[in-house]
Amino acid sequence: MATGDLIAGSDAKLVLTVGPWAKRKLHYINRYCEIFNAGMKNKWSIRTYIDLFAGPGRCFIKETKEEIDGSPMVALSCKVPFTHYFFNDADTTAMESLQARAKTFVSFNIIYFNGDCNEIIDELIKKLPSGSLDFCFIDPFNWQINFDSIRRLTKGRQMDLAVTFHVGEIKRVANKPPKDLLDFFPDPTWQQKYQEARRMHRSVGHILLDAYEQGLRQLGYSDIKDYVLVTNSKNVPLYHLIFASKNSKGGEFWDKIASRSETGQMRMSL
Repeated sequence: MATGDLIAGSDAKLVLTVGPWAKRKLHYINRYCEIFNAGMKNKWSIRTYIDLFAGPGRCFIKETKEEIDGSPMVALSCKVPFTHYFFNDADTTAMESLQARAKTFVSFNIIYFNGDCNEIIDELIKKLPSGSLDFCFIDPFNWQINFDSIRRLTKGRQMDLAVTFHVGEIKRVANKPPKDLLDFFPDPTWQQKYQEARRMHRSVGHILLDAYEQGLRQLGYSDIKDYVLVTNSKNVPLYHLIFASKNSKGGEFWDKIASRSETGQMRMSL
C-alpha cells in the first residue's frame, strides 16, 4: 500500500493513506483557517475556502494506524466558519466520500468540482463570489498544478495561498524536467541557475524555491513565507509549505500560527 492510496476507513468511506508528516501540514492549515476567520469576520462578510486537491476528507496514517481529518473537514470544522467552500478532486470516488462526510454541514455553502485542477479553474472563477477574502490550499502529490492556473485564479482577488512545494521530488527530476514540472514553474529561467549550482556542487533547493516565489511576487504576493519545512522520519526534506499573501496582515497571521509546531515546539526565529 503506497502513500496516496484510497482505502476503506472506519466509517466505510474512503480515506487517503498518508505519512506521519501530514499531521504537521494539517496542523498549520487548521490554525490558519481558525485565525483567518476569527480575525477577518468583522471586516470581510464573505470569506471563501478553496481546496484544489481535497481528497476524501479523511486520512489514514499507515505507521500509527490513525485516522485524522483531511484539509476539507478541517476547514469545515472551524469555530468561525468560512461563508463559502469550494472543493475539487480529480478522483470521483474520493469526491463521493468527501460529499458524504460533508453532509453533516447541511447549512454550509459548498460547491464541488471533480476534475483536473487546471481544467476546472475557469468554472471555479465564475462561481467565486465578488468582494470576498479567499484562502486557497494547493496540496498536489507533486506538481500537478500549472502556474498559469494560479495566475488566473488569483488575478484581481484578495486570495491567500498555502502551497505544498515538493522540493524533494522536484530535485529528483529537475535535471531533466518533464513538461508538467516546467508548467508548474512561472517560467523556465530557473533551469540554468539550477544546472550551474549542480556543477558547482552547491545547494539547489533555494534556487527552486526562489524561482517559484518570484513568480508569486509578480502576481502581487508581497508577503511570502517558506520556513515551514516538512521532513520524513530520516529528516530528509520532503516539502516546504509556502504561504503567500498580498497583504501584510496575512503574513502576520501566518507567523503567529506557525510559531509553534504540532508537537508544541516553538519555532526558532530566522
